[in-house]
Amino acid sequence: MAKSKPTGDKPLPPKRPLSAFFLYKEDHFAQTKKDNPDAKVTDITKIIAKNWREVDATEKSKYEKKNLEAKSNYEREMKEYEEKHGKVEKKKRKSKGSKAKKGKKGSDDDEDDDEEDEDEDEEEEAPKKGKKSKK
Repeated sequence: MAKSKPTGDKPLPPKRPLSAFFLYKEDHFAQTKKDNPDAKVTDITKIIAKNWREVDATEKSKYEKKNLEAKSNYEREMKEYEEKHGKVEKKKRKSKGSKAKKGKKGSDDDEDDDEEDEDEDEEEEAPKKGKKSKK
C-alpha cells in the first residue's frame, strides 16, 4: 500500500500510538511465526491474542506502561504539530448508502425465494394426490 503524501508544505501529522496489545504482538510476532511457519498472518494473530489473554498482570502492565508513554509522546507531538500547522482535518468516510441499496435488493430476492418455495410446495402436493388415487 502506498502511503499518502503530504499536501503542499504541510507534513503528515504524527501517527497514533500502538495499543498495549499491538506492542505485545510486535514483540511476539516473529517468534510465533517461527514456531508456526505454515500459519497465516490471521492465525498467528489469533495465537498471539490467545496468549495475550493468558498473560499475567505484571507482563501486561509492562506493555500498558509503554502504551501510556507512547500516548503522552503522541499528545505532545500532536500539540506541537497543531501549533505549527493547524488542526488536522479528519478524513471523511464514504457513506454507507451503497450498502443499504444492496440490502434492499437482497430482500427482493427473498420474495422470489418465497415464490419458489410455494411452487415447490405445490409440486410436493401433486405426487401425494397421485399416491392417493393409486390406492
